[in-house]
Amino acid sequence: MSGNIEPIVQGQVLFDIGQNINKCFILQKGSVHIMNGRDEKVGGIGPNTMFGFTELVKGKSEHSTKAICVSSGTVVSFPSEIIKNKLEVYKEDSKSFLETLADQILGKK
Repeated sequence: MSGNIEPIVQGQVLFDIGQNINKCFILQKGSVHIMNGRDEKVGGIGPNTMFGFTELVKGKSEHSTKAICVSSGTVVSFPSEIIKNKLEVYKEDSKSFLETLADQILGKK
C-alpha cells in the first residue's frame, strides 16, 4: 500500500459529510474526532488507527460523518481505491467461506 504522509493541524477538517470518499487515512500522531450531522462526537481516533473507510464497507461513496483534527500530528493518506479493491476480494472470500461453512453444517463436506 502506498500512501502520503501529511501533517494535520488542530481544527483541520479531514473529510466532511457528503464529501466523496477519495482517500482514507491512518493516524500516525495526534487525535481526530468523528462527528455526526449535529456536530456531536460519535468517535475518537488515536494513533495507529485507520479511518475514513467505514462507508465504503457499506457500499457508499460519500462520507456520512465529519473528521476533525483535535490535536496536531500526521496521517498517512491513501487512495480509497485500495480499500474498494480489497473489499471486492473480501466479498468473494466471504461468499466462499459461507458456502463452505453451510456445506459443513448441512453435512455436504
